[in-house]
Amino acid sequence: MLNMEIQLIYIQESESAKEKSQSYIIQCQAVRRSVFVEGQGVDEKIDFDGKDRTCAHLLLLLDKEAAGTLRIRRTEEGTKLERIAVLEKHRGKQLGKLLVESALSLVSSRVYIHAQTHSKEFYLKVGFVIEDSTVYYEANIPHITMIWPKGQGVSPCTITTL
Repeated sequence: MLNMEIQLIYIQESESAKEKSQSYIIQCQAVRRSVFVEGQGVDEKIDFDGKDRTCAHLLLLLDKEAAGTLRIRRTEEGTKLERIAVLEKHRGKQLGKLLVESALSLVSSRVYIHAQTHSKEFYLKVGFVIEDSTVYYEANIPHITMIWPKGQGVSPCTITTL
């Protein structure tokens, strides 16, 4: 894949993990700010919706620097993978796929995403299917709902848990 050191850090939503994981959450938020706020013009109030403290996160470090992140949120409908972001300079290196597959290996309930329509092909290649092709807008960006049809666990991976 790459000739670089890749580390995945799983930041749990537990109270005991909050203090030691705060610097990792800040790195996740920095990636999201770059991708969504600066890159796509999403309002910061929408991206930083106050739910980070009650969600789990994956932070992908590439040579010890934040390169990607995603948020894992439990909802009444199942587990939602959201805020999936890879810094522009690291795209095309299969890091988004690694993030999503790693998150899938951590959850055991129904998994769904609200995928930006321009990313639909990426999620189809990972194995998601379109649940509803109705296009709706979040933060003025067109989205569709996709689900993971294959159950939990997709690939073994090394994740540092906090």
